[in-house]
Amino acid sequence: MTTDGPVVQRPAGARRIEQRDFVRNIPTRDRDWEALLDADATEAVETDGGEMALVRLDGQLQLRFSFTDRELMKAAFNPMWSALHPHLASSGVDYVRFDLVSFPVREWIDPMLDEAGFSPFGEWLECERRDLTDVAPPELPAGVRLRRATAAEADIERIVAIEAEAYGALADGERATRARLAAAGWAGVLEAGDAIVGYAINEPPVGNSGLVQSLGVAESARGHAYGRLLLEAAAYQLAAAGARRALVRARPDIRHSAETAVAAGFRPGRSAVEFRRTLDEAAIEERLRNRQVQGMKVRFGEWR
Repeated sequence: MTTDGPVVQRPAGARRIEQRDFVRNIPTRDRDWEALLDADATEAVETDGGEMALVRLDGQLQLRFSFTDRELMKAAFNPMWSALHPHLASSGVDYVRFDLVSFPVREWIDPMLDEAGFSPFGEWLECERRDLTDVAPPELPAGVRLRRATAAEADIERIVAIEAEAYGALADGERATRARLAAAGWAGVLEAGDAIVGYAINEPPVGNSGLVQSLGVAESARGHAYGRLLLEAAAYQLAAAGARRALVRARPDIRHSAETAVAAGFRPGRSAVEFRRTLDEAAIEERLRNRQVQGMKVRFGEWR
């Protein structure tokens, strides 16, 4: 497809599109959108009425876009993605991701995303604890210790292992976990006996809000409400850093994820579907080939 205008690299500091009836994959205030586009590590392209960018957030490479209307997005998305695609080779990540918030009807967007190699990855539910003014540090049971995570490889490896175990197929991967630890506002580990059995990682607060980026408990230590304890500790640390509200994204597909957030005083809010695209181009080509074969079988029946 062609767009209404050429796809060009977006100069840093360029003025955003003026139209207000836009479609964005995550609702973002104008000033926050501009800050993302102008960040040094951001690669962005634009066309008449549309902008798309690869940005580094939460230890991941994320795709963000803004279009003036749905029809322009249908025409411009894949040409703009093709313009950004060459930047992936030097990105040093395993995948690109983005979230669709407030897209109740996806019949028109899923085929377009599939053509670009993106597939639905999983859902998340944003939970919020609004007032942190009276939040207190959690009381620890006997035999349990909560301490700040260190830069020692033993701490990092254990956190990576617990994250992989706790999130399973929905894990963000070792690279993202290590990047988050390196940039964390606070990271804590929970010890029972001599072993680390859980962790929590906070993003540094932005304005009055703070995000609990990742939290997990080892399978062998579940059933003791350690997840709630860690989330309460993370909320306390955000309050101590100046945040007035705390956010955490629960995964409905992970057992007790949302229930733990509610037990720690968080309230469910908006939800979204996360899409991911591997940087393994051969894997994407193989997936598309398999889909074509399956489509032929459906059309012509089982054939040999």
